[in-house]
Amino acid sequence: MVELGLALAGPFAGSLMAELGAQVIKIEKPGGGDPARLMGISVKDVAVWWGVAARAKLCIDLDLKQADDRQTLLDLIATADALVENYRPGVLDRMGLGWEALRAVNPRLVMASISGFGQTGPHASRPGFGKIAEAMSGIVMLTGSPGEVPIHIGFSLADTSAGLMGAFGLALGLYQRDVGGAEGTHADVALFEPLFRMTECQLALTERMGRPPMRVGSNDPYGWGVPGDEDQNPNALQALRCADGHWLMLRGSVSDETTHIVKALPVDQALTFLSGQGVAAAQVHDGATINASPYFRARADVREVGDPQIGPVCVPGEIPKAWHEPELPLFRATRPDADRDQVLWSAKR
Repeated sequence: MVELGLALAGPFAGSLMAELGAQVIKIEKPGGGDPARLMGISVKDVAVWWGVAARAKLCIDLDLKQADDRQTLLDLIATADALVENYRPGVLDRMGLGWEALRAVNPRLVMASISGFGQTGPHASRPGFGKIAEAMSGIVMLTGSPGEVPIHIGFSLADTSAGLMGAFGLALGLYQRDVGGAEGTHADVALFEPLFRMTECQLALTERMGRPPMRVGSNDPYGWGVPGDEDQNPNALQALRCADGHWLMLRGSVSDETTHIVKALPVDQALTFLSGQGVAAAQVHDGATINASPYFRARADVREVGDPQIGPVCVPGEIPKAWHEPELPLFRATRPDADRDQVLWSAKR
C-alpha cells in the first residue's frame, strides 16, 4: 500500500492499515517530509506525534514535481493494492497522478481520498482543517454546557474519524475487488462527514421538534440534546471524585448515602463498592492511568515498541484484534514479516 498523506487524516488511515498487516510505503517531500515530523513535543529530536503516526511504515522521499520521481511513484502504484491520499482535490490531477491516471496504470488499485470538503461539490477546492470540520459536522454545537461557548474535544477527532473511515473504505474496496470480482475503486471522504454520520438522529430530531437539538452538558448521553428530567433519566451520568483524587463516571442516579461512600474511598475500592450495588461505573482515565492499567495491558490496548534512539515507548495497540482462545493475536501475525514490534520509532527515510 502507498500513502500520499500529510498530517493528519491520511497518515492515520495508513497507520491503521499498517497495524493490521499492510506493508505501507509512505511518500514524503524531500527537505522536510511530513509536517508531523515537527509537531508537538520531541524526545531526542524525535517528535512523539510522528513516532505514533509513522511506526510500521517505510518512508521514502519523492519530489512529485520531478518527472523521474513521478515515474517512481507510478512504478510503485503498478504493483500496489491500495493508495491513501489527503491532498486538496485537484493537486494530484495537475501532476498527472489523479484517479484516472493511476487506474490506467493499475486497474485493480483501490484508492481512498480524504479532503476537507470532498472531491465534489462547490467547496471541493477549499483547504481542509480538522477543527473546522468538527464545527461543520454538528458535534461542536452539541458539546458543552448550556449557555456556554461550544467546545471541541481535546484531540484530532475529525482527522482520526476521517482516517478511520478512509481505512474502512480501503478494506471494503479490497473485499469488493477480490471477492466480488470487480476492478479497483475510489473512496471519497470529506473531513466532516464521518462525524456528521455519527450524530445519527440530529436531522430527524430537528424535523420533529421544530428546532435543532442543543448542548445540555455531559449528563444526557442519550437525549441527543432533547430537554428532559435528569432525575427520571436512567441514562443520566454523574461524575464523582474519589478520596485519592481520581474521578468516576456513574450511569444512573445514586442515593446521597452512596455518593458519600464513594467520595470517601480510593478509586479501586469505590469501583468494587459500586459493582456490589449494581451501579455501572468506570474510572475517568488519563494517559498515566491508562498506561498503568492492568486491564488495558491485558487487552493489548497499551503496547510497548522499541526504538534505538529514544528507547521503549508505549503506544495504542492494534484494533480490531483477531480472536481465539487463549490469546488475542494480531491480524498481522499471519504475515511472514509480522514481527514489527521493534520498528524504528523515528521512521528513518
